[in-house]
Amino acid sequence: MKNRLKIVLWSREQARRVYYAAVLEVKKEIPVEGNCEPPSPRQTSGMGVHWFRFQGRKEMKTSAEIGSGTQDHTYVLGLNYRPLGGGEIGHHPSAALLKDGLPLAMCEEERFVRIKEAPGLFPIQAIQYCLNKAGISIHDVAAIGWNWDPVGSTKRRQGQRGALVDMGTRLTQFALRKTQLRSFRSAVSDGVLPERVFEKLRAELFYWFAVDSKTPLFCFDHHRAHAASAYYASGYESATVVTWDAWGDHLSGLVARGRGSSLDVLEEMPASQLSIGQLNDFVYAFLRTSEKGNLMGLAPYGSPKGLLDGVADENTLSMRMDLLGQHAPFPESFLRVAGKPRRQGEPLEQRHKDLAADLQRKIEAFGMKIVDSAVRLTEERNLCLAGGCALNATLNGKIGRSGMVDRLFVQPEAGDAGGALGAAYLAHLETGRPLPRQELSHAYWGPSFTDDEIMEQLDIVKVPYERLPESQIPECVSQLLMDQKIVGWFRLGSEWGPRALGARSILADPRPEKIRDRVNRAVKYRDWWRPFAPSMLAEEADEYLEGAFFAPFMIVTFPVKAKHMGEIAGVTHLDGTTRPQMVVRDVNPCYYDTIQKFGQQSGVPMVLNTSFNLKGEPMVNTPRDALRTFFSSGLDALILNNVVLHKAGSSTAPKA
Repeated sequence: MKNRLKIVLWSREQARRVYYAAVLEVKKEIPVEGNCEPPSPRQTSGMGVHWFRFQGRKEMKTSAEIGSGTQDHTYVLGLNYRPLGGGEIGHHPSAALLKDGLPLAMCEEERFVRIKEAPGLFPIQAIQYCLNKAGISIHDVAAIGWNWDPVGSTKRRQGQRGALVDMGTRLTQFALRKTQLRSFRSAVSDGVLPERVFEKLRAELFYWFAVDSKTPLFCFDHHRAHAASAYYASGYESATVVTWDAWGDHLSGLVARGRGSSLDVLEEMPASQLSIGQLNDFVYAFLRTSEKGNLMGLAPYGSPKGLLDGVADENTLSMRMDLLGQHAPFPESFLRVAGKPRRQGEPLEQRHKDLAADLQRKIEAFGMKIVDSAVRLTEERNLCLAGGCALNATLNGKIGRSGMVDRLFVQPEAGDAGGALGAAYLAHLETGRPLPRQELSHAYWGPSFTDDEIMEQLDIVKVPYERLPESQIPECVSQLLMDQKIVGWFRLGSEWGPRALGARSILADPRPEKIRDRVNRAVKYRDWWRPFAPSMLAEEADEYLEGAFFAPFMIVTFPVKAKHMGEIAGVTHLDGTTRPQMVVRDVNPCYYDTIQKFGQQSGVPMVLNTSFNLKGEPMVNTPRDALRTFFSSGLDALILNNVVLHKAGSSTAPKA
């Protein structure tokens, strides 16, 4: 046999040891003739088989070359991925790559595959993008971190269910692993044999990237990864860290204290006792609006009526989780006070708006009480937030202005995708290397394109365009906005997180109230009540906002000062608040200059900014995505770096 490929078979217990120590103990070696392609992940899932691509001896790497990073730099990859099935979460797969402990590339898989949330998909293209950005292969990665801990999660669930159930589960696990009953393993869920989830991840990495077993793979508790993504990205030397979402490794949140490189979990919030995210999901299922995250925008149209008092008590920080899990049908006790659930497409009644107001009030009451308790516990007045519920900008604003904290940092990708960044940070620390203290100052970590690449694409599809000097872009766009045009804006790397921040944005004049309806009709096609937000010069925040503090990621709301409400009606919500992105020139010079130029012409130093996408789609990622959206909507002009496209009646040339 010319080429011998060693294929390593793991026992279940060995897979478990790999999970904890990321070290493979070889038990059996099988010679295989010739070149070998690995089987599909479905074939290897549950088998505990280690495969890697083999194209001859000259391409084999030594163990010293694998898992040690490159000679001069240390690269660590973080992943968010959860296979669909068994009721488990499987949304927002993503990848984040650190270089010497600092972010280099981060992106969600949905941006590449063009499927919202990319449920159940392995982040193949997100990983490949990160590697390409660094100019490395997967074998140059020193470690991989994963923001799920299947074994730890199962242990936590067993502890929450009581001693008797725990004993029964352990006996079942022993029988399926050690006795003749192992033939029935495929008939039980991954929750009973959690190491299978780890094996599925290994199988995916083997199949798509030929990851060698010498590359350590660390699994981290879901909420610990959330906490790490916020604390280590904040740049703070010490902080209180709070996470909250619906569910992750059988927790709905935690409280931690960060000091230096250490991150110590002080309290856990069991998902069996309370979950702000599940409360939100319960109301979302009842109202059946287009998206879970839009209930915050509906709340100001209603008045709290106490409709959720029977399922959530902020005084005791407890929820009726048995009731919150009932959606079909809803609990009779809730239907008696809330009425019948809304059907898809039915008009919104006042009771529906009141329920949204009740939900927002409960979220704020729980959130404020949890933060107050956490700050008292940690004695740290810097606050970091992460988890899906940290996207509630109204709550974030009230926390920041409450006086409970001195500084607030909310990780821009606060949801599950952001756990990839946290897992990368934690995996970097596991390698024994220090983490630099540096604030995440921007969100432009996705793919970017040169003017030449953009023009090559435009030439292929035979679209007329004009290339301007970068110095003329601000004046060109400002004039388009003054002429009441709606402009697509595509520059820099795509944003990390759900907010458009001047890289994949749609821009409009923020002054007229009717601009909201125009943008909705022309481009967004979204719910009428959802507000639009502004990008504003950071130095102008105190002039326009009450209690302003620096908020660069459009993830905090502020009250608009009364004297300016009429000036910026297009970005002021019904409750008198707005959710701004505060822009500094060092981060995005051309965007800053454009806003500044518009301010000089209009007297208002801000622009309406919403995400560059159609309803139900991810934000555009590539020039081709931007072109398709441009020609599928009522956009008047499109700015691709320094290349300008326009439709009939929209001039691109700056006026003298």
